[in-house]
Amino acid sequence: MSLNVAIVSNGKYGERAQKIISKKFNCDFIKLDYFGDFENITIDKNQLEKLKKYDIIITYITNPDLTYILIDNLKNSNNVFVLVGAWKGKGFKKQLEKYNNVYCPELMCNFNENNLKEKIKDYPQIKEFLNYFGTPKVNIYLDEHNIIKNIEIKKEALCGSTVETLNEFLNKKCDKDLLTNIGLRVQHFCRAGKIRIFSEKEGKKSRAGKCLVNNINIIKNNINNI
Repeated sequence: MSLNVAIVSNGKYGERAQKIISKKFNCDFIKLDYFGDFENITIDKNQLEKLKKYDIIITYITNPDLTYILIDNLKNSNNVFVLVGAWKGKGFKKQLEKYNNVYCPELMCNFNENNLKEKIKDYPQIKEFLNYFGTPKVNIYLDEHNIIKNIEIKKEALCGSTVETLNEFLNKKCDKDLLTNIGLRVQHFCRAGKIRIFSEKEGKKSRAGKCLVNNINIIKNNINNI
């Protein structure tokens, strides 16, 4: 299946995701044209018609009213599935996910077929997308001296943090601190928001680090993959 994906933004957010996804699928970056505010927002009709032709839309819209208006306009689109990359509050998440074609990941590096198994029944294109993107899946291959000789990224985060982080560890020695260092380093490249005091016990960047580390498989002295 050849997917058509759109990154939809009201600013610059999402440009890095567009570059990452373009390695596997056709992916366009679309900055919304609209006017008005609050419930009186109107989105350009030509853009809306264009968006209805995509298989997957990923929103990085920082205006919640605009996000809601866009998704409401897409509710009757037969094929479009929407991943909401920017949202705040469980109430808003629940409001958006009342639409069957919408999913709001807690982190854009932590969603997989288990999260979306009910959606895949109606939107099979999700399964193809999840072959490459979502919760990272990584094999690290060591030689006989515990040196990292190859890193196989089978699935990566949309923001590009998986690749950028792991590239720094190629040809480094694997020791007891390796996974800890990877988990800390990925937070530098992570685009998730900072911790919300009093409402979160653990920040999103810290959770992103754990998400990557928990999905790394270290394989020693496998000649076929070095």
